[in-house]
Amino acid sequence: MDNVENRESYEISFKDLFQIFKQGLWLMVVAAILLGAVSFVYSKFFIAKTYTASVKLYVETTGKGESGYNDLSSYNLATSLVNDYIEMLETNKFFDKLSRNLDDKYTAGQLNAMVDFKGSDKETQVFSAIVAAHSPTEAKIIADAVADVAPGIIGAIKDHNELKIVDNAIIPTYPSAPSVTRNTLFAMGAGFLLALIYVFAREALDNKIKYNPDMTEINSIPILSAIPDFSGQKIIIDDVDASESEAENGKEN
Repeated sequence: MDNVENRESYEISFKDLFQIFKQGLWLMVVAAILLGAVSFVYSKFFIAKTYTASVKLYVETTGKGESGYNDLSSYNLATSLVNDYIEMLETNKFFDKLSRNLDDKYTAGQLNAMVDFKGSDKETQVFSAIVAAHSPTEAKIIADAVADVAPGIIGAIKDHNELKIVDNAIIPTYPSAPSVTRNTLFAMGAGFLLALIYVFAREALDNKIKYNPDMTEINSIPILSAIPDFSGQKIIIDDVDASESEAENGKEN
């Protein structure tokens, strides 16, 4: 009972922690490589690639006056209308018309999930329509359709204001998702961390007494002798009965 209490109150030194880490390092490396390889193969060959194309739209107010004051007022009005325009375009009316423009190749619900409108962090009259599709060509086609349909929707809702194209969409060259490198590195880190937790948890839950230089500190008992580890070695006894007979004869004599 005293040994168990001493074992529980024993504090592991930094040297012991390093030794545990060193012994379990191979497991951590194997786990990191294994999970990294699985993530790489899955991200590279099983996750559908996503391509992103975007078009930039410009909000312009009409009927400006000749004075600089009126010009500034028009600019402030236009910047304040950006969020309103985005809300107007994120409607079923817009996506229904966009679907018809694309010959009903996609439903309004599908287009709603593929098109995202995003304003700038700065105060500006420009905002973007970002299209995500599994084909680079389709991403550009949908972005061009957004540029065709959006001004008409805004003009029908808001008088005396216009929506103009600042930057047309181009066909994306590389997929925007998934990030194979990021997923692989994340999986490798996760594998290494899980193996590290396992190694230290296994050591913490192991309450067996092991022979090492710190044995006297753990038990507070001096060590008189130790039995070496014969694991992997075989002890062969040719004749057990003969050995027993010799032992008995020795006792009789």
